Amino acid sequence: MPNTPDNMLLLLAEAIDAREELAIGSSIRVMDHARRFGKALKLSAKDQRTLERGALLRDIGKIRVPNSVLLKYTILTHDEWDLIRKHTHLGGGIVKTIPSLKDIEPIVRYHHECWDGTGYPDGLEGKKIPRLAHIIRIVDVFCAMTAVRHYRQNVHSVTQALDHIKSESGKHFAPDLVDVFIKAKIGKADKRK
Repeated sequence: MPNTPDNMLLLLAEAIDAREELAIGSSIRVMDHARRFGKALKLSAKDQRTLERGALLRDIGKIRVPNSVLLKYTILTHDEWDLIRKHTHLGGGIVKTIPSLKDIEPIVRYHHECWDGTGYPDGLEGKKIPRLAHIIRIVDVFCAMTAVRHYRQNVHSVTQALDHIKSESGKHFAPDLVDVFIKAKIGKADKRK
């Protein structure tokens, strides 16, 4: 991402991550994994760029979630969990209003949808989920599982995270994408063990 507008996206992603101390650097990590995944999938240059930009700003809607909820260390109430889940809808609304970011709106809005329809915000299933959003879903889950988070005690190893993704193939994740993610060793390139 060599050009100036994309450098601004990097700065924005860093600012979004900085709200959660343990999330600092997570957007760049997701983008790096998404870049490798996109190359393994042989995406077009246009889709590759959209994927990387979407990875950076996938959680932009969290800027509209209060710190009292976003940074809470105890179990979230039902209403608080609903507010967290709205970050995809809120983020999609934000990027949709910016002409140069309209192409990433489906990634931002649908990166928490699951293959079996159990995700959010709309419960989309299967091929109704935009492909680039589903790619980010897999990468985001992998990165979250292998990173320290304030809401979870355990950090999973790369192997445990890959095993989890494989076990959810056909349920939470598209089988064809899981196969490429595993075979291309996208997660194995992670420096975290």
